[in-house]
Amino acid sequence: MSNNETKQRSYMALAPLSALAAIFINPMACILIPLIFFFIFRSSRPNVAKVALQTADLAFSIQLWIVLISLALLLGISLDIIITDDAENIMATSTSIILAIFVSSLIIAAYKAIKGQACKHFFSFKVAERVLKLTEKAAVEKRSEN
Repeated sequence: MSNNETKQRSYMALAPLSALAAIFINPMACILIPLIFFFIFRSSRPNVAKVALQTADLAFSIQLWIVLISLALLLGISLDIIITDDAENIMATSTSIILAIFVSSLIIAAYKAIKGQACKHFFSFKVAERVLKLTEKAAVEKRSEN
């Protein structure tokens, strides 16, 4: 394995590891740090950018899952379907499960990145990837019109 390939794999693992560390700093940092890596390596190292974008997608999706569960519980409380104490227990349990999934997904992604592979995340909504594809498609169409 060449030195350049080793460096590439290290950079690939940096995005999931930074998101893992950012959990303890700020929830927004879990999204922003991988996005920064994506924009830094977007043109120079596409494999690194791909892993960084997938990591940002996963971090955003995990936060969205927590928000969606919170809203569902609030709806249940407002409709008198769920008791407030039960909602607190459900939210605590679901948040713990979601965070365990997030941490394990990031560890698996970092391991696969060290092996030189990208990782597909099952709980990701792939929002950033879809937006990026749409913007690239629009840019290509605009260039072809000119």
